[in-house]
Amino acid sequence: ASCPCCSTSRSPQYIAAPYIANAASAAISINADVLASFLRKIYDGFDTSNQIEPSIWREVLRVINSATVEGLSQAGNRSLSDDFLAALRHSNEVFAAFKVHQMGSDMAAKLLDTNGHLKPFKQWLDDVASISTHHCGAWLRTEYDTAVIRAHNAADWQSFLRNKDVMPNLRWMPTTSPNPESSHRKFWEKKLTLPVDDPFWSKHHPGDRWNCKCSLEATDDPVNRPDDIDSVDPPQRGLENNPGKDGHTFSDNHPYFPSGCSSCPFNKGFKNQLGTFFKNEKKHCMNCSKVDAKINAIEISKERKIIRAEARASLSSKSFYNANFPHQVKITGAGIKEWLNQPHKHIREKNRELLNLEKLFNESKYLGPTIDKKEREDVACSHIFETIIANEKSWIIVHEKKWGEYVIHSISDSDKVVPK
Repeated sequence: ASCPCCSTSRSPQYIAAPYIANAASAAISINADVLASFLRKIYDGFDTSNQIEPSIWREVLRVINSATVEGLSQAGNRSLSDDFLAALRHSNEVFAAFKVHQMGSDMAAKLLDTNGHLKPFKQWLDDVASISTHHCGAWLRTEYDTAVIRAHNAADWQSFLRNKDVMPNLRWMPTTSPNPESSHRKFWEKKLTLPVDDPFWSKHHPGDRWNCKCSLEATDDPVNRPDDIDSVDPPQRGLENNPGKDGHTFSDNHPYFPSGCSSCPFNKGFKNQLGTFFKNEKKHCMNCSKVDAKINAIEISKERKIIRAEARASLSSKSFYNANFPHQVKITGAGIKEWLNQPHKHIREKNRELLNLEKLFNESKYLGPTIDKKEREDVACSHIFETIIANEKSWIIVHEKKWGEYVIHSISDSDKVVPK
């Protein structure tokens, strides 16, 4: 990268390194190249208001996922369901999305000087240094440590549920922190012991304060409910939920998250159109279709690139056959690209099936020829083959070229391509 201030060559590490100095280790730091690229994109006009930059999002997600894996490993619980693990992964994806949005928005807000002019790049880098340092350093470290603790607690909770017939109660154990705060002290000093299903555990639980190192222990000892257990400080913001119950590493009350649907950066366009509707809508960040769509778009794009490279390497030289079609069929680079770019209700499954094309085409049902609706100059007609993707019908489209070659053009989930 060339520095616009001094016209000298600067590596991405040079640009980013001063702003990640507080991260303690490689596992808990943001890659310098990725951060440098993110900074450059914001300066060049990337819209941080309602978009997620893919590379920095994946870096933040990698760190939080690493914390979750560490916490689960510490717990040693090997009986977690796939659904519960998927919930933890998804909550980390959503958290990373809102963290990246907050960081990018804070940085973009400093692009202009008091006269409304774009600042020189070097000046802007200096102005956003504290934002980078906090988000990618001290705050990230705290988020990592807390995610480790909460994943450990979540795994423990799942174990408590499975074994509650034998060990029906939970006792609050002393913290292992060398400098414990006072909020939870009365719980372990008074040996608070309550049933696993007691409503108390939805309001208070280890890990509901940043870097809390308390824990619970399953027991068959009698219930012990001190009179004043509810007169304690409430959980800190973002930690109100019990991750063992809902599979959310952080709650959607975290400062990174919007206060409601009407103020959500990924819900733009609806606020003015449906203001009254959204005014009283309950927040549902962890299962919001709009946030999911943003996250899925990033993952689909990444996976598409990998599949395209593999398909070009393995399919371009192959011929494909179908017992009911008397011609060999090939696929070109353009066909691979069209297959992957084609919209589809099961887009990820459709993309993945490209790598299974030989078997998919061989087992498809030939329906017959049809006209090329776009009237391409080099296409004599199209041939349609019915197949199954994600338990629903889709149709492979083969173009018969005017010089007698047959090539796979694309795939569709619309029955409008079926011959009449």
